[in-house]
Amino acid sequence: MPHVTPDKILALVLPQFGFTLEDCKISRLGNGLINNTFLVQSADQKFVLQCLNQQVFKTPQQVTDNADLISAHLQIKYENNSYPLTPVFQRRNIDNSNHVKVQGQYWRSLHYIPQCYTLESIANVEQASSVASAFAQFTAALSDFNSEKLADIIPQFHDLAMRIEQLHQAIENTSEPLLLSAKAQLKVIELQQDFIKNIANTTAALPLHVTHNDTKINNLLFSEATNKPIAVIDLDTCMAGYLMHDFGDMVRTCCVSIAEDSAELDKMVINFDMLGAITEAYIAGFKGSLSESEQSSLIQGIKLMPFMLSIRFLTDFLNGDTYFKTSYATHNLVRAKNQLHLYQLFCQHETLLTEIVLKN
Repeated sequence: MPHVTPDKILALVLPQFGFTLEDCKISRLGNGLINNTFLVQSADQKFVLQCLNQQVFKTPQQVTDNADLISAHLQIKYENNSYPLTPVFQRRNIDNSNHVKVQGQYWRSLHYIPQCYTLESIANVEQASSVASAFAQFTAALSDFNSEKLADIIPQFHDLAMRIEQLHQAIENTSEPLLLSAKAQLKVIELQQDFIKNIANTTAALPLHVTHNDTKINNLLFSEATNKPIAVIDLDTCMAGYLMHDFGDMVRTCCVSIAEDSAELDKMVINFDMLGAITEAYIAGFKGSLSESEQSSLIQGIKLMPFMLSIRFLTDFLNGDTYFKTSYATHNLVRAKNQLHLYQLFCQHETLLTEIVLKN
């Protein structure tokens, strides 16, 4: 397909939702690593327009179908006062579909929730608690949803053994210069065999839940009035999974002093006060329904998520940056170094992590 400028594409997409490019003001929204997202403002309303990344989501219609199912279930809970957050719905196009396909690209529109904002980092312990509560409430509200109804959007998304196999394939196929650049990180990963075996044993004993699988703070909308979370967004990777994955990803993104693509590793510090607040609020959000094995697994999840993400970043670097958006040639390598360093820091503090998780 020849290169098409965003305006030309948008001029074709917008009429599918009942609007024209000339009648709308359009701006980029957010800084997600996967999809291209826009805020559209017409004369009388705002809505979100998003192009799904088909390199990542091989079956984009299943992504939008999954989101419809989850939002409908949450709406029932919301109306019964058993889910305190606002479900986010996809808009229908002029043919009453949840997506449109234009020149090979899949687009969808989502309702815009006014008087809210997103955050890229957590400012204080109270905010950390509210983030953990929101994600726990989201998963708890889906506890009676049949996960078999959901398409497996990215099979084995958090399967560590599969991610390691992908890394080995990338090593086989990459260029010598890239391989040399990643030599030190590959060596560290290779030495983690005991941890890899422990993860396999832990997950084998855990029940599946419908999990969000991308529990970063910027996947929450905060109310301008209360400064509390009012909605969980980005349901693209909602699938059957384990709580340890959602919890570990939340800790990874909320309790660390530097961004995941910072090269200043000497400035990386774990905020254990925030980690404690997140742990307490997350466990409390399930109102006593977590088993002992699930609660214990949260300790492993804290270490697993940066470790697995370092492998994914490194794999993408060796593959020529085909998955994550990058801003410069070694961006994914810097991310991999960052997350591997975080994993090592968590391992150094395992006794404290255990104390924090099991006291709740």
